[in-house]
Amino acid sequence: MSVETLFRPFQVKSLKMPNRIVMAPMTRSFSPGGIPTSDVAGYYRRRAEGGVGLIVTEGTVVERPAARNDAKVPVFHGEALPEWKKVVEAVHAAGGLIAPQLWHVGSARGQGADWAPLGKVDSPSGFTTPGNRKLEPMTDEDIADTIAAFGRSARATRELGFDAVEIHGAHGYLIDQFFWSGLNDRADRWGGG
Repeated sequence: MSVETLFRPFQVKSLKMPNRIVMAPMTRSFSPGGIPTSDVAGYYRRRAEGGVGLIVTEGTVVERPAARNDAKVPVFHGEALPEWKKVVEAVHAAGGLIAPQLWHVGSARGQGADWAPLGKVDSPSGFTTPGNRKLEPMTDEDIADTIAAFGRSARATRELGFDAVEIHGAHGYLIDQFFWSGLNDRADRWGGG
């Protein structure tokens, strides 16, 4: 198989990529207080200048109190949105395409002792690991608000001029937690087992 295929244009609906090279999201934690800086814009601009067909940003968290597990992971709401607009403009000026990855870590914490979530940790059934229930399960209201938060962030991608959006639903984070019977023993419509 020739690698030439990687360099051919590719189109999915209205997304027209100059090639088939997609930069995967990689957590960088370079956004103090969750706000992307000019360094973040420069980082993604340089990837576009290098010929990446589509850049997927690191995970950017939706508007829930404990959606992230690191204070330097960028948020995708509020005062961060104008800064994300600058990132989009920098990437587009370099001829690139960009999509944010919308994320919520749920009960997957994993950071040092110096980080504390800003509110109640979201978990389908209160488990931190299978059989280890340490949290309060999400209420129907919590779930509805989380769905709405993803929706608001997804809408913002269009308003800011992003070319696509990726919703992180794997690797043991919140959306994925709803699909694991070891982390979700709910008996309602949100049950996972």
